[in-house]
Amino acid sequence: MSPPRIAKETEPHGEMKFSKTVLNTLWMAYQPFAGKIISVFILGLLGRILLLGNANVIGLWVDSLCTAPQICKAVPQFLQGWTSQDFILTLLGMGLTGFAFTLSFRVLFSRLSAKSISTFYDEVTLRTSRFPMSFFDQTPTGRIITRFSSDYGNVFRLFGGPLAEFLSIIFDLASMLLLITLASPYYLISVGLIVILNWLVFRANRDKLRSSRRALSSSRSPSIAHFAETTQGASIIRSFHRESVFQNRFNALDSYFLDQKMSTIKNIISFSFQMNALSALLLLVTGTMAHFMIKNGALSVGSIGVAFSFIVLSGNTIQMFFEWLSQFEEALIGVERLDKYLRAPLEPGNLLPSTATFKTQHSFASPEIEKLRESPLTLSRSAPVEVNDLWFRYSPSGPWVLKNLNFEIKPGEKIGVVGRTGSGKSSLVQALFYLYPIERGSIKIGGFFPTLEKDGVGVELTRYRNLISYISQDPILFQGSLRANLDMDLKATDPEIWQALDKVGLKAWLKSLGQNLEFRIEERGKNLSLGEKQLLCMARALLRKAPVVVMDEATSSVDPQSEDILVKATEEFFIDRTQIIIAHRLSTLKKCHRILWLNKGEIKKFGPTSEILPEFESQSLLDLT
Repeated sequence: MSPPRIAKETEPHGEMKFSKTVLNTLWMAYQPFAGKIISVFILGLLGRILLLGNANVIGLWVDSLCTAPQICKAVPQFLQGWTSQDFILTLLGMGLTGFAFTLSFRVLFSRLSAKSISTFYDEVTLRTSRFPMSFFDQTPTGRIITRFSSDYGNVFRLFGGPLAEFLSIIFDLASMLLLITLASPYYLISVGLIVILNWLVFRANRDKLRSSRRALSSSRSPSIAHFAETTQGASIIRSFHRESVFQNRFNALDSYFLDQKMSTIKNIISFSFQMNALSALLLLVTGTMAHFMIKNGALSVGSIGVAFSFIVLSGNTIQMFFEWLSQFEEALIGVERLDKYLRAPLEPGNLLPSTATFKTQHSFASPEIEKLRESPLTLSRSAPVEVNDLWFRYSPSGPWVLKNLNFEIKPGEKIGVVGRTGSGKSSLVQALFYLYPIERGSIKIGGFFPTLEKDGVGVELTRYRNLISYISQDPILFQGSLRANLDMDLKATDPEIWQALDKVGLKAWLKSLGQNLEFRIEERGKNLSLGEKQLLCMARALLRKAPVVVMDEATSSVDPQSEDILVKATEEFFIDRTQIIIAHRLSTLKKCHRILWLNKGEIKKFGPTSEILPEFESQSLLDLT
């Protein structure tokens, strides 16, 4: 069953061979702890040898007590004369030491592994935050959430702790081979047979398990994406009484996921049944083999007990190994999917910090560049904006949304931007920030433009963007303190922050709540009104002290009082800055120096406010009639 109209992720088919990059990624995650991990491995292996070696000691103890020459075997010289008390004390010492070593291995390795995988997660998050905007335009939200929830959960669930169990099984198998060889090399034939047959069963089920687990992993994102979309549009859905439509679609997507989960569970149960049946058959073969070998005098009583114990144990252990191997591959699928994000191209010109520990193919900022970010490109209060032969679109195959724009804004000038919906006003803002690659033409602020290619000319992208303060139509606030939301550069003093709040009229409001700069802002500012959020964004722009201020429909959805403060900001607070104001309320543009009129991505007119604004207003009225 596949859900209708769902963009499914492309998954490889057939036998899966994890790329070298996945193994390299795991190495980068674990390499900082390599020395400690090797020491812990040795501790774990010794622990398993000591615990399992008890069987050999018991076998020697039995042989030391054996009185039938035809089935007995002399114990080594150094054990002759040992009493039962000596054997008991040896077994007790080996057991306690082995237990301590094993417990230490599991605790220490689990901690080291959890740290390693957490570092991997942090590095993926770091790079995702620097992806091109086109990635977020084209990738469903549910798919991104799945990467950082379900896929990472699968990875951490195994690598964060249970991997120690998987490694213990490997240690057990290695220990058993050694100890069985010491007890009786004949039984290596049985062990080899067990390994081969279990491997064949695993190979027969591997592709089916892999494909079903991949399908299960991919089936999570559609329902998550739909759920996120539903919660975001809950008010509209209720207003139009469309709850049943969204509920039915979610049920269909959830059923699709449950069908994939049931299919995966069936495949796992079938695999486990085959392994259990094989273990039972091999146990019968091993018992028969022991009977004939003791009759021929090839084995002693003690060695048979040891070997038979290990054969029984190895059958279960090998079965567990392949079951864990299957789960390990599922975790590797999660690593593989996150690894695609780790190595995906970043936004052109965006550099990873020098502190990033995973050395991928991306460009990294040097300590010198990071230090330069602390200083502004210009000390001027305002800066000119030059737009030369600008052609802009959101993707190489998409239509041009801005065409052949040429204009210049003088330092300290206040420019209004008007145009009908779809004329390119907001696209101009995207272009100013270089949020999408500019294929033709250029934009300079204060004579600066960003370098978008490695070793290219221009200034570093982050420093260029620091030239602009932005107040959007949809005010964005983040979960955290009021201080962290206002002073995002962590440079302002408390008096400066209070002064900014006072200017936008929020100081008294905050005091009336009995709050201070540590006032907790909820996610997306849910505990604030729209006007309060917009005024806080205004205060944030004041603290940024950038020479260019861009306001994109900032007054479109606020109350009259908040609008008055925002308009006052353009006339007083930012009087010495270069301002670019996009507004649908033409009254807010009357005191602009000039108006830029956009039409279908082109400049229709650019001139004095007294000339352009009345003409645009008249044209808008004609369009309505």
